[in-house]
Amino acid sequence: MHGVYYKGIMSGRVWGLLRQGRAGQAMSRSYAAIPEPLRSAFSFCVQQVRQYDYLNYVWVVQMPKELRAPLFALRAFNIETALVADSVRSKESVVGQIRFQWWRDAIKSVYDGRSPNHPVALALAHVLHSPNPAAAAGAAVNTPADVTPDGDETRWSSGSCNISSCDSVGGGAACRSTDVSLDASNGEQGISASPFRYSRYCFKRIIDCREADFLDPQPPLDLQALEKYAEGTSSQLMYLQLAAAGIKHRDADHAASHLGRAAGITTLLRGTAMHAASRRCYLPVDLCAAARVSQEDVYSGIVSEGLRDVVHKVASLAKGHLDEARRLASRLPTGAAGVMLPAVAVGRYLQALEAVNFNPYDPKLIREQGGSGAGSAPISYILAVKWHHLRGTY
Repeated sequence: MHGVYYKGIMSGRVWGLLRQGRAGQAMSRSYAAIPEPLRSAFSFCVQQVRQYDYLNYVWVVQMPKELRAPLFALRAFNIETALVADSVRSKESVVGQIRFQWWRDAIKSVYDGRSPNHPVALALAHVLHSPNPAAAAGAAVNTPADVTPDGDETRWSSGSCNISSCDSVGGGAACRSTDVSLDASNGEQGISASPFRYSRYCFKRIIDCREADFLDPQPPLDLQALEKYAEGTSSQLMYLQLAAAGIKHRDADHAASHLGRAAGITTLLRGTAMHAASRRCYLPVDLCAAARVSQEDVYSGIVSEGLRDVVHKVASLAKGHLDEARRLASRLPTGAAGVMLPAVAVGRYLQALEAVNFNPYDPKLIREQGGSGAGSAPISYILAVKWHHLRGTY
């Protein structure tokens, strides 16, 4: 999953600054106008992102206050679908399928104007049926580009996926089926704004890819399969984030596609040790076979030259997509760079992985770059995010 393994080590002092400093105060102000039931829903979303996706939490709180609510709701949806498998204790796959179908039905209901009484669904309903935050803030909305489907370079690519970026996935044992209709402005019945700037296809693709991975938890056959999963999850989330910012632009879509694939692949690498503990492997079968690395070697954390070679090739694929996303930076419309800030965590992890000679089990790498702990990140990363945000780069 995009983000579930973004956990490093962070000092209590920095944690306190983030919780009690200006970022926290600004977040409180950004939800002040939202009715209490919705405020609780958004609070839940913020807590989910802070607990399971902290590296992305760090950059989201840097965004303009009108963008934080939609970004937290979207990333919380990503987390919930990524936590379904972990919440399924039964050996019967149908239990997981039921929960994924619940999320499909929930998204349909949200678009139709009637949300299930689940905090993430309630938050999404408010976001999807609210005015464009960029327009509400008085910012210029980019003129829509004529995006023509052109294979996997656009958000309209299709295909199934069979790899998970997370060892867990959720929907909600705690979810109830009660329908709640929300008004974007005051929480009353009725909906006044159109949700269709957010592609329903993106939500569907994320759910479909995670369900396919849940049903067939085998390693990807090759780099192409690994890349397809990342495009079907992380890239779709990137497209939704662009929509939240009111950005429709061909180059922004292309950058989001590349950055999403880089982020998805990097998340899988970041979680190698955690996946291995659950006897799951996301290193491509063909590369492992050529390097004489068995799945048992991966599960046992045996670091051989063959394993380093496999990890190097996977990391190189992610780095290529990251470089291409950054190459497009000068062609992006105003406001797009902020949504691309996940690139900071991706680049730092790939650099750190290279520094330890592509050993994904290195204790220092896991401690400083994610894979253990919850709700934490190194101060150097936080400062890097702030620096890029101030400069308008990623």
